[in-house]
Amino acid sequence: MINLTIVMNSTAPTPAAPMSAGLPLQVVARGGEPASHVRGPWLQRRWWWLIVLLATGAAGGAVLLDQPAALAPGLGSVRPQPTADVPPHVAALGRLAPSGELRTLAAPFGAGDARVAEILVTEGQQVLAGTPLAVFDSAPALQAALAVAEQQLASRRAALAQAERAVSSSQAESAAALARADVAARAAEVEYQRWAALVDQGFVSPAAADQRKALRDEAAAEQRRARASLARHAGQGLEQPDLWVAQRAVEAAAAERDRAVKDLARAMLRAPGDGTVIAVHAKPGERPGGAGVLDFGDTRVMTAELELYQADVTRVATGQQVTLHSPALTTPLSGVVSRIGLSVGRQRLTDTSPGANVDARVVRATVVLDEASSVRARRLVGLEVQADIETGTP
Repeated sequence: MINLTIVMNSTAPTPAAPMSAGLPLQVVARGGEPASHVRGPWLQRRWWWLIVLLATGAAGGAVLLDQPAALAPGLGSVRPQPTADVPPHVAALGRLAPSGELRTLAAPFGAGDARVAEILVTEGQQVLAGTPLAVFDSAPALQAALAVAEQQLASRRAALAQAERAVSSSQAESAAALARADVAARAAEVEYQRWAALVDQGFVSPAAADQRKALRDEAAAEQRRARASLARHAGQGLEQPDLWVAQRAVEAAAAERDRAVKDLARAMLRAPGDGTVIAVHAKPGERPGGAGVLDFGDTRVMTAELELYQADVTRVATGQQVTLHSPALTTPLSGVVSRIGLSVGRQRLTDTSPGANVDARVVRATVVLDEASSVRARRLVGLEVQADIETGTP
């Protein structure tokens, strides 16, 4: 404690002077000096209260300084707070989708500005791969082009058959002509040699021998022409020039026919696989827009595409049990995690609460529903669900 000693100045009291009217203090006259104001009793009591307050504050500060340092906030060691247990579940938003994802089927490539002529299926209909789904108004013109291409191919094939027969006949005729030319050439050579001998013996004139020589040369020329004709038609199959040209014409016509077939295929939309028609977006007479002609998917096995917050990815693994909730479901759906994505992307599904985070980073995961849940979810493609992943399951 702090001891305070107050020493008061004791002086002999002076004779009291009469109170001046209107003044709160006594007026004391000192040896002819002018009168002045003197502190009264009420002011002395005011100083006493001030001294008591200062003494009380000093005593309180000393008490605080004597306390242990551990009790002063921020000066001692901080007691560790107990950590909260990690919850055994991970929550995520998702959407129901067919196995292999929902496909939007548009007009085939190269259909141009064709419009829908006829829709051949209805929503909810199950079809097999290759089943016609829609026909476009370009089909009649493309069918006519295919008919022309087929006729052209038939004409080229007939020309090839004709060329084969012509070549065969020409080969036979050339061979016969060459044989005749050979006989004629030999006969002309023998005749010339006989006449040349007679000229040497002086029995005939040289003019007669010159005539036989001309006949011999003409027969030799005919022989060469027959050989050339035979060489032109020689060969079998594509080794024969005429047949090679005719065969190439057939192949070109076949290529035109195949292109017409492919063009006609662009006038019809077919199912890319076994599945179900989810929704039809185009009507007859309309040009398909950005939404395509229809939505298609394999609903025999349903899945849920989840968006996991990036902070929860390490707690999720394939094979874990998942329960799906939605106000549209009378009872929850169940499945298992089958795939977890490898990249972090922007969130596409958001909660409806005002304080929801609409710009979170998520990793996409796939949940395969069991058979009973798939049957119930077939008619709810695209339904938004809340997933509860049991991280404690294997």
